[in-house]
Amino acid sequence: MKEIKFYNNYKVKTLFGRYITNKSIEKLLEEYDFNISGFSVNNLPIYSLSYGSGDVKILIWSQMHGNESTSTKALFDFLSYLGSYGKELKSRINLKIIPILNPDGAKAYTRKNSNNIDLNRDSVDLSQPESKLLRNIYDEYNPDFCFNLHDQRTIYSLNNFNSSVISFLSPSADDLKSETNSRILSMQVISSIFEKMSTVIPGNIGRYSDDFNINCVGDTFQSLETPTILFESGHFEEDYQREISRKYVCFSLIYAVKAILSTNIDYKTYYQIPENKKQLCDIKIINIKIKKDSSFERNNISLMYKENLNLKEKKIEFIPELSQIGELNDINGHLLVDFLNIDKIFNLSTPSFIDEIIIYVNKLRNIH
Repeated sequence: MKEIKFYNNYKVKTLFGRYITNKSIEKLLEEYDFNISGFSVNNLPIYSLSYGSGDVKILIWSQMHGNESTSTKALFDFLSYLGSYGKELKSRINLKIIPILNPDGAKAYTRKNSNNIDLNRDSVDLSQPESKLLRNIYDEYNPDFCFNLHDQRTIYSLNNFNSSVISFLSPSADDLKSETNSRILSMQVISSIFEKMSTVIPGNIGRYSDDFNINCVGDTFQSLETPTILFESGHFEEDYQREISRKYVCFSLIYAVKAILSTNIDYKTYYQIPENKKQLCDIKIINIKIKKDSSFERNNISLMYKENLNLKEKKIEFIPELSQIGELNDINGHLLVDFLNIDKIFNLSTPSFIDEIIIYVNKLRNIH
């Protein structure tokens, strides 16, 4: 499959890492038919671009949560693919793309916008300029399909603690989670993506929770009878920059478009996709000696990375923090480290204990 074989040829290498802002994409936008569709709370431009000359209209938006940038990278890879290897698709589709819906959040690397509002909980109130812009574009464009692109946390797992590298959802259109016509169409497309991606990352594809919330944009558009698909980019082993994950999102976008144009698959395959669980942490340490009164006890701990923006270097730093202590039988780590042969006793009440633990983690992994 050429989308896999030639990925490194069409990958947009100027986009890298987790910190993706308007400045990251403005040069790339010049290659496309783009415009400024509106402005954010802080008066940053919200760009949109149009692509394709076909009849099937697909509305795509990314980074409505500013710190969820993987799919923005994947979107430009996807466009690059269409220009180089997918020209037969260009004449059949009509794309309207908002690469960064929340440019204030992208710049500050925050989920919410500058008014501290989660745009994915604002689809009814439409209290924010970014929400109003998306809804106006939706109403004017009248799409046949919508793609809602996000990142999911590293906690999500599947069977046997496999990481959920990418997950999908056909959002519910009502509290009953009814199989409406639009929802079935979304399920058909996702089923097709799942079948193709299962040959690429078997055991790492999940299904997101379909609990109905009319305040979420996907649920709103689905309730308006527009087939809507949620894409959630997840964590691949040691890929905290999500450079591998972006590739799989790109492939999924390609397969989604092909499925829309030709799908003839049983939508019930959708229910075979395993649901996401929350059973992973970034680092799990077992058999660690923890100070207790005048002695110690052996226990297990989990660490999660906090993502901090280093504005000077324009990159995201991953700072480990203590998450849980205990047997943790229902949790596994993306990194699992056994401290059984470490004699040091760690005092979790000291400010430096995390740094001390990481030193030993790196020693055990032979990282200097």
